[in-house]
Amino acid sequence: MPASPKDGGIPAESPRNVFSSPCRAAAPTSGDMNLPTSAMASKASGASKGSDLHASPSIMHAALRSGAKSSSLPAVPPVPPVPPMAVSSTITTASTISDCTIGALYGYVVGSVCQDIEQVTGEPGDVQLDGKLAYGNAALTFKDVSFSLPTSHGDSNTILAPCSGHFEPGTLVALMGPSGSGKTTLLDILAAKKTSPYSGTVHMNGRPRDCLFPRLTSYVPQDDIMFPTVTVKEQVMFHTALKTEVPYAVSRTMMANATELRLRAVGLEEVQDAYIGSDVVRGISGGQRRRVSLACGLATGAQIFFCDEPTSGLSATDAEQCVRYMRLLCKKYHVTIIAAIHQPRQEVAVLFDHLLLLTANPGEVIYNGPMVQATQYWCDAGFPVPDLVSPTDYFLDLITPGTVDSQADHFLSFYRDTAKPVIVRLVDAELHRERRTAMELLEDRRRILCRFGEMPPVRRSIYAVRFRKQLQKVFCRQLRLLIRDQQGILTNVVVAVAQGLLVGAAYIGIGNHAGYNQAGFFFMLVMTCALSGIKVMPKAISERSVMKLEVSEVLYNDWAYIISFTTLNGIVSLLCNALFVLIVFLMSQLRWEIFGTVLLWNSAIFIAMDSVYMFVAAAAKDSSAAQILLVPFLMLAMIFNGFTVSRASVPDFMVWALEMSPVSHTLEEMVYSIQKQTESIELMIIVDQFGYQSSLGAAVGVLGAWFVLFRIGQIVCLKAMHNIKR
Repeated sequence: MPASPKDGGIPAESPRNVFSSPCRAAAPTSGDMNLPTSAMASKASGASKGSDLHASPSIMHAALRSGAKSSSLPAVPPVPPVPPMAVSSTITTASTISDCTIGALYGYVVGSVCQDIEQVTGEPGDVQLDGKLAYGNAALTFKDVSFSLPTSHGDSNTILAPCSGHFEPGTLVALMGPSGSGKTTLLDILAAKKTSPYSGTVHMNGRPRDCLFPRLTSYVPQDDIMFPTVTVKEQVMFHTALKTEVPYAVSRTMMANATELRLRAVGLEEVQDAYIGSDVVRGISGGQRRRVSLACGLATGAQIFFCDEPTSGLSATDAEQCVRYMRLLCKKYHVTIIAAIHQPRQEVAVLFDHLLLLTANPGEVIYNGPMVQATQYWCDAGFPVPDLVSPTDYFLDLITPGTVDSQADHFLSFYRDTAKPVIVRLVDAELHRERRTAMELLEDRRRILCRFGEMPPVRRSIYAVRFRKQLQKVFCRQLRLLIRDQQGILTNVVVAVAQGLLVGAAYIGIGNHAGYNQAGFFFMLVMTCALSGIKVMPKAISERSVMKLEVSEVLYNDWAYIISFTTLNGIVSLLCNALFVLIVFLMSQLRWEIFGTVLLWNSAIFIAMDSVYMFVAAAAKDSSAAQILLVPFLMLAMIFNGFTVSRASVPDFMVWALEMSPVSHTLEEMVYSIQKQTESIELMIIVDQFGYQSSLGAAVGVLGAWFVLFRIGQIVCLKAMHNIKR
């Protein structure tokens, strides 16, 4: 059976037969296993359209069998890069270049994915390359990539030893190895997600990764961190909308219909309108959340996808379904998917094109080549896979250090002597072989999309959409979350009413009492408003982790979240604060002519102190740390409050603290203004007794300074602290 010209040149041999019959005579030798799948197509009668390498593996077979060194191996001849896919001139209606929305036929295109997934078997030619829709044209090459961690003794602990490799477009790659082998570390380095220093070189299409690399790639993390009250469908649509620009003619209904079809492909159609859920919000299962993360990553229309343990927590059947969907995207759209996967069962393993197998302590390459040739490689190494034994289980049993059957040292030596020279020459040939640039890949995609509607020009930015759209999408989602959090809204209202009734009951009819008692009432009112914003801190801290993860995936700028969260929560909090003031004022029986003054100054102190709480929530690691960090700010504001400690009683060396306290200035200006409005003799005595002075400019300046400085601190902390570290 010849290799299919549509699937990137998979070797003409059934992977299921290879896995069940090790050491077949027709199987290739160890020299082949290090070549990318597309480079093996020359064995078949049909040449692959998507292949960029056409080296004959039989020459390498002969060299390796005869014990030839790498210097005697023939160089891999470069060929011209694959040209960008063109749209057929016969297409006059809306179509698509990827699993991404465009025009009225988007539903048909994504629907074809659901139909084609039934044809995915892992056999050569099971999925045909779609010449009209395929858009992938990015190859990934890495050389001597390694990672070490410093120890307490001053030396370093090697997590990942230097490794090299090359993946052609249209390849589904499995990174496998025992725990501690560094497969997730390697995945993070290749995806440019590693925040710690590492060594080595990673190129895409023969060039170093630039600022556009995040636009062309998608990363599916292992942790499923999402907002609990977002539905499955909304979560996928949110990622799609922020990762892809689409023609203006594409409606929200079109995107929604297409998302439903995507969810059907990963088995989430039945729960598309269910909440993600959490410990306190009932939602979908953990395995379904894992598939939602996978669907979000795969719906972005990227050139290269990086998936960290995409099948963790899934049943065997669900895992196979997800990997079949990944293989379909690879072959149909010519994209590359690299997945770190622990130990897949045989039915899942055969769906992968390429296997990069690592041993542990440190992580070193044991095998780097086509999955279909792995059993033959083990046979050549002297350890054929026994009958009725899962090949992947057998591989890991032999390469895991410290086990009874471990042969890790033998396989490391065998790899260095036979396969590594081939990889070195292949990587040297591909590392600097320039193909399409990142900007050209984006321009190619836009050029096709422009046939179906007006689109903005491609910008050299890490974000796929403009800030206005980012803000719109994030704001709408935050508003939706706020409306759905009925318990939270009800709690805020109930707390405001309860506070109002409690304080009002303590000072009921205070308007008919002496001025000194009224001053105590104003003091309690200001203090309660100043402290009421604390209840927002736990919510801000809990949402921060989701925001940080999404910002690390360059879905949106963190400014979009800061503006949305601050605006919506500020409005709700101010309304609840106004409700509290209204209830207390009604029960106090004070004159209505001073209500505006009371509401104005209590709202001002609330806004100023709310900025402090948001700063602490942004800076603190968790709620416990936030309480500790908040103490000094509260002491300054609450102790030097203008009533228990006033200008008349404060020591001279602590006058500065009174001048810096927003509570002191608020109380002083409010009482002074009320006295002027009512011309109360009793309040005039209080003003003289406490040394109150009219200093409106100083009061506005202090309140404004607290608001501005702590808001700036909040923004700096949100941007610079608690980032996702890998």
